[in-house]
Amino acid sequence: MYQIVGTFAGRSALDAAGHLFGAAGYTAETLTLLAPPETATRAAPFTQRGELMLRAAVRWGIIGALIIEVPSVIAMLLLPVDINVKVLMAAIMWKFGAGFGAWFGAASAGERGLDQEVAEDYEARLERGGWVLAVNVRRTDRPFARGVMLESDAFDVRDVIGTFETKPAPGPQPARRR
Repeated sequence: MYQIVGTFAGRSALDAAGHLFGAAGYTAETLTLLAPPETATRAAPFTQRGELMLRAAVRWGIIGALIIEVPSVIAMLLLPVDINVKVLMAAIMWKFGAGFGAWFGAASAGERGLDQEVAEDYEARLERGGWVLAVNVRRTDRPFARGVMLESDAFDVRDVIGTFETKPAPGPQPARRR
């Protein structure tokens, strides 16, 4: 899946794009709407790819080390060799498990979040009152999605690698007016 992102100056243009995507069969799950903050505070910051990759690499590194280490320690206890050889082999297996787990975790989180520059750019657009619409499309539908956004008066349309995930705000959340 590819993600096409358009920035709109007003809600009416965004609604027109949403209507065209709905008429083409796109569901709400494929569309991500980002509205400007209603107060003078900053918009919710986007999760950046590096943060997600680091957390996933650490988590999966620990899991990988445990998955490899536990069976290897049991196997080392059963081998009829010197204790020094057993310790050396267990240490090598642990490092292999941790390295493979970290690689797997970082690779699995590689397409989530946004690059730092892209995240900061979209945060600034939202703070200036812009509206952002991201749509997940198949490769063959990219020209259609770009055309819908341009026809709906998007002033910037881009292909973006990643996902628009926001960090949860620390502390209590203010009540929102409806």
